[in-house]
Amino acid sequence: MAHERLRAWGMALAGLVMIAALAVMTLAGCAPGATTSHVAGPAPRYQHLFLIVMENSSYDDVIGSSNAPRVNALANQYGLATNYWGVAHPSEPNYIALIGGDTFGVSDDNSYTVNALTKPNLATQLEGAGLSWKSYQQSLPYAGYTGETYPSDSPLYASKHNPFMNYLGAWPPSQRHQTLARIVPDTQLARDLASGSAPSFSFISPDLCHDMHGAPSCAFGPALTRAGDTYVGETVDMILASSVWKEENAAIIITWDEADAGLSLGSPGIATGGGHVPTLVITNHGPRGTRDDTPYNHYALLRTIEDGFGLGCLRNSCPATGNISPMTPLFAVTG
Repeated sequence: MAHERLRAWGMALAGLVMIAALAVMTLAGCAPGATTSHVAGPAPRYQHLFLIVMENSSYDDVIGSSNAPRVNALANQYGLATNYWGVAHPSEPNYIALIGGDTFGVSDDNSYTVNALTKPNLATQLEGAGLSWKSYQQSLPYAGYTGETYPSDSPLYASKHNPFMNYLGAWPPSQRHQTLARIVPDTQLARDLASGSAPSFSFISPDLCHDMHGAPSCAFGPALTRAGDTYVGETVDMILASSVWKEENAAIIITWDEADAGLSLGSPGIATGGGHVPTLVITNHGPRGTRDDTPYNHYALLRTIEDGFGLGCLRNSCPATGNISPMTPLFAVTG
């Protein structure tokens, strides 16, 4: 009997220790800046979403780097996806995937006239819902420019970083001029913010000297990273200072198209062929200081943007097809 009482007492004590440990873990998970992987409630609807797409940098090349102080400050203050992946190498299929929910077999950086698509995409979804969009391209010479690069002697703008050119075939020929008119130099963003005419969805692409990718005419090494970091900081500051940010529901997403080229061994079950990249989420309504370790990729981001505007899903942005979940912990206050 004494032996049985001793065993019962020991089991009760072990149970109390386990409960105490779980309580400590729960409190730790609720601490500011804690890493989360739970699913939050539905993300709020947005009036404005701004997507800044940087280039060819692995997560560890940026997060924690002294050459990217603005990006790291924003990651610490707002939200950071710590387990986010590009879906392919090289660049162009990642841009195509971000807008269309699939690479559609594109596996190179060929001209958009070669990698031409007629598929539905985020822009056609937005237009179908009566919402506006623009592609803001740094170093684009003028709105509706159809060249592949600019300038010709030392390119800074590259159409492979402007996926709306790939999808021109999704619109009837009679409507393509309207689509091209929505592809504008990035200097137009400041005017649109100042006039209160920023579109529902803004796709922002720095040029080769400011997207951390580089070109012969650009800085190299740490200076290239610093140039990209400055572009991000100045663009975010401009948006945060606008009436759009202060008066309407808005968020900024900063992601990278792909990591450095090489073998990618990511989270099983989702597309991770483009490598581990940083992705930041800045909202004007919360949360703050959040790090989310849920496995995400470009399809998950597209799903989240579609949810934010109340749109349907496209191919791999559909959870049942892409095995992804929306990035709601980074967009909505969790509870």
